Amino acid sequence: MQRRKYLATIGATVSGLTLAGCSEDGGDFEEGNGDGNGNNNEGNSGNSNDIELLSHEMVREDEDSGAESVKVEGEAENVSGGELDYAEVEVKFYEGDTLAESFLDNINGWSAGETWAFEVQYSGIGEDAAAITDYEIRAGTSL
Repeated sequence: MQRRKYLATIGATVSGLTLAGCSEDGGDFEEGNGDGNGNNNEGNSGNSNDIELLSHEMVREDEDSGAESVKVEGEAENVSGGELDYAEVEVKFYEGDTLAESFLDNINGWSAGETWAFEVQYSGIGEDAAAITDYEIRAGTSL
């Protein structure tokens, strides 16, 4: 039993370190709109130096059903002045003050000045999706 616990701990540590090293220019997280009513949240605090988040909003589909889903949709612009080999938008989904999960969307070969319509889907459906009350978002590039 101790061996399984050890292997699980090592696996989680390696996964965490791998993900932590993925983002060179990660930007800071900014708060989402949380109410899920489709209002855009515009601003720059979640931007990296290369990417500007133009807008983002939490979108719910099939509310109050077993198929309810939640995602964050938005637009970002490549303001780096050159092509980005890789860029990502990461969203942390919250149940109240508790982090539920974090997911991302990414793009490869993104030309300077172009906008990108991204979508970050929460994996839970039904009651799990209904429990999501808020999100934080950031944009970044990798090595």
